[in-house]
Amino acid sequence: ISGPGFGDILNSAVGSMTKAGASAEGAISNAAMGRGDLVDVVTAVAAAEATMETVISVRDEVIKAYQEIMRMPI
Repeated sequence: ISGPGFGDILNSAVGSMTKAGASAEGAISNAAMGRGDLVDVVTAVAAAEATMETVISVRDEVIKAYQEIMRMPI
C-alpha cells in the first residue's frame, strides 16, 4: 500500500492549523488597523478554532491508541 504515512498526515494537519492561525491573526491585525471587516475576523477565527479542535481530537485518539497498545500483553 502506498500513500502518505501517518507522520506525513500529522505534519499536514499541524501545517493546516498553523495556516489557519496565521490567517486569523492577519484578519485581526487588518481589522485593528481599519483595513478589514469584522465578518472576516469572525470567519477566520472560527476556521482556526475548527482546525485546532480537529487536530486535538486526532491527537487524543492517537494517545488512546498508544495507551491501548501499551496495555496489550506481550
